[in-house]
Amino acid sequence: MSGLGARVLPLLVLFAAGCGSAPAPGSGVEAGRIDTCAIFTEADLKALDLARGQRMPNKPTGCMLGSPRGFRVFAINEDKVTIADAEKRTHISFSRNEVNGRKGFLSVGELTACTQGVEFGGGTLQVLANVAGAQVPMDACDLARKVMDVVEPKLPD
Repeated sequence: MSGLGARVLPLLVLFAAGCGSAPAPGSGVEAGRIDTCAIFTEADLKALDLARGQRMPNKPTGCMLGSPRGFRVFAINEDKVTIADAEKRTHISFSRNEVNGRKGFLSVGELTACTQGVEFGGGTLQVLANVAGAQVPMDACDLARKVMDVVEPKLPD
């Protein structure tokens, strides 16, 4: 693609992502990029006890989802952050793992927050669970893994 099409297409993708649209109806996925708000179906949200998300103002590739039970989940497409990069940012603990055969990591940055990430595109898809406001005690890493278990099967290879 060249000329005007090469300059307009990225803008159209950004605008579509901001509106919750996806390139393939209902999937929220395209090669190397995911609409982190559109990938959650209503059934996913209900099963995870989450409300429909909204775009993160400081990170257009991220989606912030809340729960009536007080916890929050952030799904972020980090297209330039590899697993090795994520390991360098870790504060408390970091371990490499797999999610459905896809290379990943589990990172604890603070006592009430945990990130489950997987390789995706040239970077990572990360699910950060923050349970600081949860009405009942919960394990942030269990929540991050549970959300990733829902999202990962929807990612292209």
